[in-house]
Amino acid sequence: MKIQTKLSPSKIVDKEFSAKKHGYDALEVDKFLDEVVDDYISLEQYITKLEKDYEEVMRTTKLYKTRMDQAEIQNEVMREKLGDISNNKDASLSNIDLLKRISSLEQALFKLGVDPSTIK
Repeated sequence: MKIQTKLSPSKIVDKEFSAKKHGYDALEVDKFLDEVVDDYISLEQYITKLEKDYEEVMRTTKLYKTRMDQAEIQNEVMREKLGDISNNKDASLSNIDLLKRISSLEQALFKLGVDPSTIK
């Protein structure tokens, strides 16, 4: 979102004032306006940098949200699979423990951004 201002550095530099007999010192006014121009330029650069940083943060947030949604879906699938296995009376306790360990390792890989299904 671009901020709308009434002045710009070029408008300030190009501004002409009429001379009066008992007016301000023209050199003093010009020096002050030069400082105002420098501030405007600094502010414009700072705002531009903040806008770029904001866009980058929004892109990164969207990427991580997508990854989190995918991980939650895969986590739910794994919970359903583990639920089916744990309900099976024929499964031994050691197999269930192994599957839980595999699940926790897969979750750790997802947190690191690695899809365990692609590892061979």
